[in-house]
Amino acid sequence: MPRIVLASQSTSRRRLLESAGLNPTIVVSHVDEETDFFMAMTPADMVIALAIAKAHTVRESINYPAIIIGCDSTFDVDGISFGKPETPEVAIERAHQISGRSGWLHTGHCIIDTEKGIE
Repeated sequence: MPRIVLASQSTSRRRLLESAGLNPTIVVSHVDEETDFFMAMTPADMVIALAIAKAHTVRESINYPAIIIGCDSTFDVDGISFGKPETPEVAIERAHQISGRSGWLHTGHCIIDTEKGIE
């Protein structure tokens, strides 16, 4: 069976796979998420494009059979994308910004089976 490769350093994504009985290999893609290319997209399109970019970048960096899982997510309030807050202070500031407002959590996934050549 090919290895499961998570193209992310997300602890919560790793734990989710482990809770399903999988032991993923972590390979960080280092895709620059802040480029104008991604930032010009809607939040929904951006997470899909980032998931694909992460999975494809990792596919190019490994030389063994694998099932590669690329993921991204963002919280969208009025078309503004809020990624993961990097500090508690940023989290508090964002909570104040979006207090009383509704938003959408967008998640994109890309799964590549390198052995079968399917995505």
